[in-house]
Parts: sequence; structure tokens; C-alpha cells
Amino acid sequence: MKKISSDKLGRLIIDKREELGLTQEELGEKTEINRQIIGRIENRKHIPSISQLNSIMSVLNFDLNDITEEQEEKSVFVAMMGNAETSNEKEWLEEMVSMMLCLRKHTRIRTSINDANTTIG
Repeated sequence: MKKISSDKLGRLIIDKREELGLTQEELGEKTEINRQIIGRIENRKHIPSISQLNSIMSVLNFDLNDITEEQEEKSVFVAMMGNAETSNEKEWLEEMVSMMLCLRKHTRIRTSINDANTTIG
């Protein structure tokens, strides 16, 4: 699955803008995007809306393929499930994953309750 890389986007906007000799202010005028937003996109602190992205791509002449990257599946559980050799191993792994997710949910609930109690107290 492809996703937009904020690193690629920020770097490409800087490079293309400088190639054209544009300041952030000038790029903002051409794209009708506030200069501060342009700066935040370049610094990877803001993801532009679709209309902003289309405007930037049009002015700087690049396309979506220039700023996307393949997103790898990094789930250790998926990897473990793929390595299960028997139905018993698969059942055991499914049960383990289920228990781990329950523990994670329990921890989040407990943290929320503690945070609420701290705020009240």
C-alpha cells in the first residue's frame, strides 16, 4: 500500500521551489496557501489538504508518485501468524494476540482513570 511521505513532500517542495527561484511567500501567492502553512509543510509539521496538495503539485510540476512510498506491514503478530506451522500453533498465537490486545486496552483504561483522578484531585 502506498502512502504520502511527509519527508519526501517537504524536501521536494523545497527543492522545486528553490529551482524556480520562489520564496515561500511567492509560492503561497501562486497556490493561495498561507506562507506559514508552506513553511510547516516543508518542515514536515503539516500535511496539506487534497486541494492544497493539488495546487502545490500544479505550481511546482510534480505528481503523487514523486511523494509516495510503499508502506510495509510491520506487525510482529502478522509475521508470527505467517510462521505458524500447525493449527495448534496458530490457535495459540491467536489466543496470545487476543490476550495482549486485552491487556493493552486495560492499560489504556487504567491510565485514563488515573489521569481523570489526578485532574479531579
